[in-house]
Amino acid sequence: MGASEPGQVHDVFAKFFNSKDIDGLMTLYEDDAALLAAPGAPVQGKDAIRSSLQGFLEMGGTMTFIASAEPIVNGDLALTHGKWRLEVAGAEPMEGSTAEVTHRGPDGEWRYVLDNPWGTSILDAS
Repeated sequence: MGASEPGQVHDVFAKFFNSKDIDGLMTLYEDDAALLAAPGAPVQGKDAIRSSLQGFLEMGGTMTFIASAEPIVNGDLALTHGKWRLEVAGAEPMEGSTAEVTHRGPDGEWRYVLDNPWGTSILDAS
């Protein structure tokens, strides 16, 4: 089950991530979606997104969204923001702030069109 409201995308992402369900994660992306896999390293399309997310899953960590802002919705598009934390045994936790554009499909599910898990930190790389 995906996100029936744009504000659910973070919780559903964390659920699939923490259960290491790459197929579930992929249901949260439009076919031609773009993901900023790392600052300055965008990937596009489900194959590239799958490969990128698989690398994060292989770290064996636990993803938590520690904050989410109220989505800004305009018809079938929504802008979402959140703060995440990835804890991996034996390593310093990774944290970031997200900015995503999601789209409501004909089935009523909300999916990422643009996924930037690095938030404004991409400005630091400019």
